[in-house]
Amino acid sequence: MKFCLLLFVLLGVSRAQITAPTRNYNVTSPVSNGPYVVGQILPCTYRLFSDVDSSALNLQIDLETSGVSNITTIPIAVTADVSKTDAFVKREGNMTYYEHSINFNIPPTVKPGNYQVIFFDKSTQTKLPIPIEIRPAATTTSKEPTSQTTGTPGHSQSPGSIFAQGGSSINSPLTMLIALVAVAVVAFSM
Repeated sequence: MKFCLLLFVLLGVSRAQITAPTRNYNVTSPVSNGPYVVGQILPCTYRLFSDVDSSALNLQIDLETSGVSNITTIPIAVTADVSKTDAFVKREGNMTYYEHSINFNIPPTVKPGNYQVIFFDKSTQTKLPIPIEIRPAATTTSKEPTSQTTGTPGHSQSPGSIFAQGGSSINSPLTMLIALVAVAVVAFSM
């Protein structure tokens, strides 16, 4: 029961939407305060509803630095697509909406830190800022081992490895079956 409640809460959080100040579109990504990485994709997804007039919507999407005196703005979409065509139609229950998505590649020149993705409606001059964190890209490491330590006599082992060379902790199918049954009993007793 606790597991089901946790699952519903997590699903509800992952599907959070932020409504525009003019209530003519919702933003489903990026996730507010979510972490994104230099050199990877920043998804920008927004929904237009069939029963809301968005014909005057003129949407621009920008990435801006946050909390610094010199604001740097990087355009994601100068004029985002706000069409309501069959190519973008989605249905959820009795609700129909039009979902558009832009996958923006965060340039390698962007410095890690706090940013905002600004959804700017140029027709009404209203902004919907979504705060995000941009983290540095992972650094590559050399493939050559720097040193070797000895695990068991006659067998070398890479530093930091948690696995012994040439062995397995489960030696028989019976041991594996007992371990699986124990996990199932614990999982179903909660």
